[in-house]
Amino acid sequence: MKDILKILIRNFTSPIVIAILLLASVLLILNEQRDAWFLSVVITINTLIAVVQEIRASLALKKLELMSSPRARVLLPNGKTKDVMFNQLVVGDVIKIMMGDEVPADCQILSSSGMEVDESIMTGESAPIDKTSSAIIYAASQVVSGSAEAQVIAVGANTRVGTMTAKLKSYKPELTPMQREIARAISFLTYGAIILAIMIVAIYSLNGETAVKTFKTVTSAAVTVVPEGLLLASSMLLAFGSLKLAAAKVLPQKISAIEAMAQLNVLCVDKTGTLTDEKIVFEKLEVIDSNVENLPELVAIAAKETSNGSSTSNSIIDALKTSSDYKILETLPFSSARKMSGVKISLNKKVVSLIIGAPEYIAKIATVSNETQKQVDKLTSVGKRVLLVSIIEDSQLSIKKLDSICGHAVGYIVLANELRQGVTQTVEFLQKNGVEIKVISGDNLKTVSYIAKKAGIKNYDKVITGIDLQAISDNNWDKTVQGTTIFARVLPEQKERLIETYKKLGYYTGMVGDGVNDALALKKSDFGVAMYAGASASRRVADVVILDNSFNSLPLGMKLGNRIMQAIEMIATLFFHKIIFGVVLLLSTILIGLVYPFEPRHVTFMNIFLVTIPTILWTLLPPIPKHRLSPKRFWHMTLMSVAPIAFMSGLMVAISYVFLSILHPGDATGVSTTTVMIATFFGIYLVFLVPKMFEIKNNRKARIARILYVLLVVAVMLPSFGFGFIREFFNFSTPAWHSAWPLMVVIIGVAVIQWKLAVMAGKRLEKS
Repeated sequence: MKDILKILIRNFTSPIVIAILLLASVLLILNEQRDAWFLSVVITINTLIAVVQEIRASLALKKLELMSSPRARVLLPNGKTKDVMFNQLVVGDVIKIMMGDEVPADCQILSSSGMEVDESIMTGESAPIDKTSSAIIYAASQVVSGSAEAQVIAVGANTRVGTMTAKLKSYKPELTPMQREIARAISFLTYGAIILAIMIVAIYSLNGETAVKTFKTVTSAAVTVVPEGLLLASSMLLAFGSLKLAAAKVLPQKISAIEAMAQLNVLCVDKTGTLTDEKIVFEKLEVIDSNVENLPELVAIAAKETSNGSSTSNSIIDALKTSSDYKILETLPFSSARKMSGVKISLNKKVVSLIIGAPEYIAKIATVSNETQKQVDKLTSVGKRVLLVSIIEDSQLSIKKLDSICGHAVGYIVLANELRQGVTQTVEFLQKNGVEIKVISGDNLKTVSYIAKKAGIKNYDKVITGIDLQAISDNNWDKTVQGTTIFARVLPEQKERLIETYKKLGYYTGMVGDGVNDALALKKSDFGVAMYAGASASRRVADVVILDNSFNSLPLGMKLGNRIMQAIEMIATLFFHKIIFGVVLLLSTILIGLVYPFEPRHVTFMNIFLVTIPTILWTLLPPIPKHRLSPKRFWHMTLMSVAPIAFMSGLMVAISYVFLSILHPGDATGVSTTTVMIATFFGIYLVFLVPKMFEIKNNRKARIARILYVLLVVAVMLPSFGFGFIREFFNFSTPAWHSAWPLMVVIIGVAVIQWKLAVMAGKRLEKS
């Protein structure tokens, strides 16, 4: 209820609403009751429509927000888990927390399997902290490795951070960068309308015009000049687009995501789960030290005890048989920083320490033969994932404090991670549309490069590893990063720095990821894309969540976003045309010494054809552009393109008004009616010019939109002039067309020139 009240107050206290109601009050005092009530009713109805639409948008967007909200796993008495939203947790609930999760509430750990959390949101220190039994973990912390069962001790506002559910409590509309530009334009034009109002009052007073005529003209000018409906139209289109995107399995968590898609020119992607299928296939365990007994069983135990629910762990567990006759002495859970995991166990009365991880990192703590290294290189060069298995000889050594050679490699695991179906088409679409793809992965360099080549990514041979990145000086950093396509064995903090670098170099940078190690980079990027099945920490900070976990859904979202942005630009063009020709007409009449031809009701009548009907149609049937849009060129594409056409429209309407006033000096109502019809013609004509200006595809939906527009124009126009009471209400009379054929010839000539200007604008767009 509070949200609805805020929306009501914000809409009814906007400057234009207050101004129009004040002007209506003045007209009421001047005994112009019909105009006063008409203005009041129209602005009230328009504002109520805006309120209803915003409430609908807020509810729709809140539903979208709830769809992607992370869930907590509540343990049930039967041992199963039930997913509930964070704000549904109650004190006393026992929950299971895994790597990649965001801690949903303040909890006390009941049992821990090597869990480490990042509490930087509270402490500012990002170093992982071990959490053992009885330890307290705090809401909003990130689980970077391991898992645990914990009991909830505080929820919501009672937690240490106290802000976990704030986002879902109130709807706060946020303007996109383009909307902020539109809002600034509205503010600027509002001040312009005030200046015009002062000018009208001064000049009309000097010319001896009545107060009624003066305030009618001021009101007409205000309604013409201030494009209040443009911001509403853009909000509705963006909300509509958000719902459409969600239906297409691309869930925008911020309304600005649609605009961000249009600006993207560098997209950083992870390999696993993005370019490749999320399913990892276990191929084999190659034993290279026959003296180690039961190696498959040891590997299975290590995978089981350090499992974080990842595809890698699950594939090993499913392939190898494990024993239950062992005792865990120590656990080293996998983390993106370590790139290894392991266990120390007591099996058959022997203590065994086993470490599994990336070959480059295992080589730092265990000896690896040249033959084994050759086999690893051979496998990774054809896209296989390889994990080395090593035994630590010193059974007294803690596996969490391995910093030198203390073991030897005893085998390696070969995993296959096939290219995701359709990813080559997605890569082709992105690169064709000017998006440069960078692969930032924690995997082996050769594996990542092979997959990138197979996916069709350009410059896949420009590679570097995280270790090499660390050695690059600050002076050479930007140049190296800009010229590199594949970043392998990269640490989470390096991912974040890479994103920051691309942004600093002027690229509008996107990041696609699904793991907790991607969260920092997703948050830093201009446009973060997370997978729904990924870590909740990554989903929380992303702009967009891919509901079907397929990177291939992104082009569909970009296409739809492009259509929404195109519709906003086209509608803005109509508003700018109306403003420019209205100002040209007003200034022309002031200079000539004639009274402004339009009354407030005339402006409302024209707005139906000039902006209202096309806005509705282009919202329901968004146009399909032939090119990719850039919101940075919004003013160039709209205001600069339509300005010459609008100026000609305003000048032609002014000339028509002057000509008709001279030709029919005793028929002011007829002249005004004819001028309204001419102005409406140019407004309707622009609706057909705009697709030419923007190079819109002439598909079936575009043709349907044009046909519907013509039918609606006829449906409104005929009764407006055909029924006496409606005609009288709008103060229309028989048009003053007698002896005006020269004017018709000039209007047709101007229309031809405007057509050519629109075509030229479209050609300029095509070349740019």
